[in-house]
Amino acid sequence: MSNPISEEDLRSALANDEFVLVFQPKVSLLSGDVVGAEALVRWQRADGIVINPDEFIPLAERSGVLPEITMRMLDYSVQAIVQLKSRHKGLSLSMNVTLQDLEKGGVSQQISNDLKAGLIEPMDIQIEITESMAMSNFDRVHRDLEALSRMGIRALMDDFGTGYSSIDRLSQLPFSSLKLDKGVVKRMATSRQNLDVVKSSISMARELRMVSIAEGVESEGAYNFLLAQGCEEAQGYWISHPLSLQDFESFLGTNPQFEGSQIGRIHQALLNVLHYRKSLIDAVYCYGLNAETILDSVIDPEVELSARESRFGLWYYGIGQRIAELPAFRELEQPFVALHECGQRFMQALQSGAAADTLHAIIEQTDVYTNQLTASLRKLELDLLRTTIHGSQINTVSASDHWGR
Repeated sequence: MSNPISEEDLRSALANDEFVLVFQPKVSLLSGDVVGAEALVRWQRADGIVINPDEFIPLAERSGVLPEITMRMLDYSVQAIVQLKSRHKGLSLSMNVTLQDLEKGGVSQQISNDLKAGLIEPMDIQIEITESMAMSNFDRVHRDLEALSRMGIRALMDDFGTGYSSIDRLSQLPFSSLKLDKGVVKRMATSRQNLDVVKSSISMARELRMVSIAEGVESEGAYNFLLAQGCEEAQGYWISHPLSLQDFESFLGTNPQFEGSQIGRIHQALLNVLHYRKSLIDAVYCYGLNAETILDSVIDPEVELSARESRFGLWYYGIGQRIAELPAFRELEQPFVALHECGQRFMQALQSGAAADTLHAIIEQTDVYTNQLTASLRKLELDLLRTTIHGSQINTVSASDHWGR
């Protein structure tokens, strides 16, 4: 803008309903379906000029106007959800909030009121908080996220990968998803280091039972790489620019189908199996050196879970069922369940002070199932690779130009 923005300008814009929402679609990389959108604020002036948030949010935050804008946008988001739900099922909208918004308490209270009024369900709306804000105000953010979590509202860590998080603190906050920073995602095309950060972040999200979301996807190459790595959701200009609510509904009305594949998820499942086995090996090794000093955390919590509750099980009995027609997929269940039964026996033996030979025998049995699982997973990976090469998977939506890719 040629003239600096004042607090009075912001308050006038609020009074005149000049702040509007646009919606950037999110796509499931596992299914290729549109699963929701991020609701983004824009200032649409009376003269038709549209001002991006980078130009007015800093002043809104400094002047204390931001919580008022956020509450207005929350109201608009709920209205959009109600409108979308009448025609499109299973969509979620996410919106950004700041520490200032959380401190006021209005966001949590309004969401609670909307839930009680039956306007929305917990799965309809998600809250995005930047990594830097979460880490620099840990205790306060932890308290507020816990309150939202008790309502069933999912929280997303935005801009992950900008260098603030410690794994310890990240694991303590009730985030359901990690959104990879768009700068890191963009730079992975030319930087091996950024590419490795993306790969590691996807794996870490899975280990922490979080959904991995990549923003800033601006090319087919980036989209395909994220598919191969097992990233779960994506958004960016290659998929669609942010759209008005009317255009977003039109976009959904075309029933867009993007490429979806579970080949990356299979690789993650393979790592889960290997990590499971390594956890048992570590326990026996440390137990053999000195049983009295073995760390409780040596055992992967997965070992103590039922098969269905494990990371592998959540995939296999969930989205994995979309490829249940493949023989290699059906081969997984028996050795997978048997592996977890061995894990349960291993835990009982370890806790009862069993001899090392007993523990070794159980590990030898787990190796039978581990080998069966890894062989079937590799076969399944190749089967999906062949279907991709032969073009039998869903093709990427071709109407890209209509949505500003």
